[in-house]
Amino acid sequence: MYSNVVFQTVLSGTLIYVLGQIIQMFILEKIYKYREILGKIDNRLKFYFKIIECPGNEAHPIERLQDASQELLQLSCDLESCRKQLIFRREETDKKVSEAANILIDLHFGVFGKSEERSEKNIQNIEKIRNLLNIPEFENS
Repeated sequence: MYSNVVFQTVLSGTLIYVLGQIIQMFILEKIYKYREILGKIDNRLKFYFKIIECPGNEAHPIERLQDASQELLQLSCDLESCRKQLIFRREETDKKVSEAANILIDLHFGVFGKSEERSEKNIQNIEKIRNLLNIPEFENS
């Protein structure tokens, strides 16, 4: 009788531990990684704001433009990848994330543009990304 109670206690404890690990690995870590990417997008939009606002070779060294361009492209890929790994997703949010990823790709090309029109489009793209991903507005001073 006593060994049966011990067995049930050990078994229930093991099952709870395994269930907790499954929840952590397949749900919580994915959500954390997705939010981490959102934070990185916010950070990189601020970090590269002057390049995005005033694109082109005359204003910035080519290496800096290439770095910004590559990082924006990588963020686009990371954003979609992380979103697709989430188990619980809404179609509306998936569409917004996909649109934001496409706009990041547009910014990836946009850092090399030289026209005032391109500059305005880049700034509009930043605002769209922030709205689509619910990232608070950046106060540039």
